[in-house]
Amino acid sequence: MSLIQFFGLLLTVIPFTLSAQTYAERVTEAYNQTDKNYDLDCSYSYNKTLKLISPVGETIRGSNFLSREFIIDGNDRKIPLSFTLSRRAGSLEYEVRINEIHISKGKLQKRDFYIAPIKDQTFAAEFETAKISCSVNFAYAYPFVLNDGNYHISVHPHRIYDWQKRLKNEIEKYLADQRYISLIMLETGNYRGNLVNINSFFDGADYKLPIKRYDSDLENVPLEVPLIVSPAGNSRFDIRAKNEINITFTGGNHNYCIWNVTRHVIENLLNSNSEARVNFYYDTKTIVAQTRGIEGEGLDINFSRNDVNRSNLLIDLLAQKEVQARYHASYLQYFRDFLGKQFSGMFKTYKINYKAEGFEKVVVIEGRGTRNIEVNLIYL
Repeated sequence: MSLIQFFGLLLTVIPFTLSAQTYAERVTEAYNQTDKNYDLDCSYSYNKTLKLISPVGETIRGSNFLSREFIIDGNDRKIPLSFTLSRRAGSLEYEVRINEIHISKGKLQKRDFYIAPIKDQTFAAEFETAKISCSVNFAYAYPFVLNDGNYHISVHPHRIYDWQKRLKNEIEKYLADQRYISLIMLETGNYRGNLVNINSFFDGADYKLPIKRYDSDLENVPLEVPLIVSPAGNSRFDIRAKNEINITFTGGNHNYCIWNVTRHVIENLLNSNSEARVNFYYDTKTIVAQTRGIEGEGLDINFSRNDVNRSNLLIDLLAQKEVQARYHASYLQYFRDFLGKQFSGMFKTYKINYKAEGFEKVVVIEGRGTRNIEVNLIYL
C-alpha cells in the first residue's frame, strides 16, 4: 500500500470513529430530544360502539396556539375533528370542533381531560362525544409504530432495577439477535411533561427540564436500536399490523413498568382498526420485579421484600406455587376485566390466552364492536 493510499484510508476511518456515539451518549441525546417534544392527541374510551379518532397530520405550533386535525371514523361515517389550545390574555383555553359546527371548549385545567358537553344532544349521543378525551403532551415520546413482526423490548435495563447485575449479558444477546426488531425503553420521572410551563413554551423560552435519568450497564447496543423515553412504561403505540405482532420482554419491572407497556400495547390495539394477534412473551430469566407492583382494581401483584432481596429475577419470584396462582390470577384480571370494560365498544370478542408455569387460562369477553381480538400472554 502506498503512502497516499494509507492516508486516504485513514481519512475515511477517522470521521466514522469520531462520529460514532457510545450508548451513554445516545441515551443522553434521547432524553434531551424527548424533553422538546410536544403534540395534541384525542381518543375514545368507554364508548359503546366502534369509533376511532385518527390524526390527519402533525401538531401545528403558532405564536399563541397549538392545533391538530383528526378524523372520527364511526357509525359508517367519517367526520373531522379539530383540537386547538390557545393562549388568550394569559389564559389557556381549548376548543374541540367536530364536523365543523359542534363545539366543545373551556379553560385548560388538566392536560388530560374529557371534553366539555356540546349543545346538540342528538349528535352528541350518536358520536358519544362525552367519551372523547384529549391531551396536551409535552416531553413525551411520540407513538412507536408496530407493524407485523418479531419485537424485543427491553424495559428500563438500568442498574437500579438490575442491582444484582444478572441481566446485561442476556439482554445484549437479544439485542444482537437479528430475528428481533429490538428497542430499549428508558426510565424517567412520570408526568414529566407537567414540568413544562406552557406560557413559557409559547414565549419561545428554551426550557431545560431537571435531569431525571438512570445509568445502565449496557455497552453493546447496535446503533439501529431505537431508544424511547418511557416514564414507568407509559408509552404510546401506533398499531399498523394486519396479522401478528410478537413482543418478547426483558428488563424490569414485570409488576410495574413491563405491566404498563403491555397495557398500552393492548389499549392501542383495541383503539385501532387492526385485527392482528398480539403475542407477549415474558422471558422470566431476563426480567426482574419489585416488591410493590401496580395497585388498584383489586390487583395483588406484589412480592415479599425477603424474596426480592434474595433474588429479584421473575423466574425465582414465581417459583412458589401459592405465589404463582395469586400473582397470575391478578395479572390476568386487569387485562380481562378493566380493559374489557373500558373498550367494550371496540371488539366483538376479546380473547386472552394466559400461559405460565402452574397457571393456564383462556378467557373470552364479548363486546359490542365488530372485530375479534386475540392476545396471548406467555411466560418463558
